[in-house]
Amino acid sequence: MTRQNESTVLFDALGPKGRQRSLIASVVSGVVIVGLLAWAAAGLASNNFFEASRWINPLDALVVETTWIPAILDTLLAFALGSLLAIVLGVVIGFGRISRFLPTRAASTVYVQFFRSLPLVLLIWISFTIDGYFGFTADTLGWSGDARRLTFLVLGLGIYNGAILAEILRAGVAALPPGQAMAGYAVGLSHGQVQRLIVLPQVLRNMLPAVLAQLVILLKDTSLGYVITYPELLHSANIIGRDYGNSFLQALVIAALIYFVLAYALSKVVVYAERRLRKKTAAPKAAAQIEAGVTSGQSVGI
Repeated sequence: MTRQNESTVLFDALGPKGRQRSLIASVVSGVVIVGLLAWAAAGLASNNFFEASRWINPLDALVVETTWIPAILDTLLAFALGSLLAIVLGVVIGFGRISRFLPTRAASTVYVQFFRSLPLVLLIWISFTIDGYFGFTADTLGWSGDARRLTFLVLGLGIYNGAILAEILRAGVAALPPGQAMAGYAVGLSHGQVQRLIVLPQVLRNMLPAVLAQLVILLKDTSLGYVITYPELLHSANIIGRDYGNSFLQALVIAALIYFVLAYALSKVVVYAERRLRKKTAAPKAAAQIEAGVTSGQSVGI
């Protein structure tokens, strides 16, 4: 199929009037967007938002060294630990969702349905405060305040995103052609061996882009550590804005830009991983022939 044919599969190509209307709509939309940006910039300028004096304090070398850099490192630490916990829980609960053992499947289903229905900020707050009811405090466990906050932020991120990743894994297994598992059973593999040797490698490869995209969301969700005063970027920006009252909005903008850079860099990893996976994917025609032969019970010569 040529590129021209691909572009007209779902809709007919625009005629002269259609192209004219599309051009007018694009111009009008562009003018509206530029107008809104100009209006916002004028409002900020009238409040001295762009004055250099308001940016000096948040970008002072001492503030960067003692606040911004530690905040970035704490954010990345929470992201790394939360991602690790979410992936482990996602794999375990995801395979529990497709288990042949009914109690395991039911428990995994309850976990996914319950935790992915909760607001993440509520889950973080509950996990942070419930320890006090059982007497688990910083003194009894020997935690520092920041270590305790990190622990419960990671728990919230891992438990919630683990439920999301488990559902991604279940959907990936369900989308895998049944001939793949049938081929394993045909050569005498057990159910566990089929899942471990045939299903899991293909599912992990196919769902990796979706997993990485969810990890980008997890990175941004580390900002919810603000509610338990974990020293991540948003909390640190609030401290800087409190110390320098006339630079509060500037500190928030700087934090937003740092989040953007981190999320953009991670999204580039997602794009790179997708390209690498496409290159490593087996030839679709050969795979289709093998699957058709296994399904029909016929041998296929390659």
